[in-house]
Amino acid sequence: MSDALFSSEAEPADTRYLWRLWLADVLDLATSALVGWGALRAMDVDRTPRALVVAAVVTWVLMSLAGGLSGWTLWRGVVGLRLVDESGTVPGVVPGILRAFVVPVDLVLGPVLQRRYCDRLLKVQPEPVAPLTRKWQRGLGWQGAWLALALAAVWFAVMPTPREALGHLRKLDGWKCCNGRTPPSAFQCSTSVWRAVRSAKGGDPDAQKVVANCPRASAELGR
Repeated sequence: MSDALFSSEAEPADTRYLWRLWLADVLDLATSALVGWGALRAMDVDRTPRALVVAAVVTWVLMSLAGGLSGWTLWRGVVGLRLVDESGTVPGVVPGILRAFVVPVDLVLGPVLQRRYCDRLLKVQPEPVAPLTRKWQRGLGWQGAWLALALAAVWFAVMPTPREALGHLRKLDGWKCCNGRTPPSAFQCSTSVWRAVRSAKGGDPDAQKVVANCPRASAELGR
């Protein structure tokens, strides 16, 4: 029993917390894809497959950079892990950025080899931090920033973009929405009118033309 206990205590951190870190990395990758997609919707640009990949990769690199500077990401905080170097301090800029490109390799090989060889190469490892402790609370600012971005991405996913709103109001369903008829989707109707009015107030001539031909939107603009 003592030998088993000793081997457990001597087990490297990347092996001991393999699955917790694996889960955090997978969820951080998914969050990066969500935030990147939300950013494209916020900018109202064409969401081609290439643009989606670029946005997700850029967001992931920024998240990894922030994780290198602080040791924290949103989901590492949730699972109670902080990334540190061999001396127990934050990894820094270079390991943080490099980790963005090697994490996918560790995600594939880690469960098979039961090791995080790329993390070992970068000399970084997970450190357990119990939730609600002082050290964990010091990371709330970093975690909260990514949570806010994720929530903003969800908001932009739910709300129509300016082009989507104007396109909807030009269709038959939009005509029903504008003229007090029962539209197929009351939510799509109200959000499209709100977005069109906002764009019209911002000086968009296309939106102003659509609003002028939409009684409901014209009434909202006049308030």
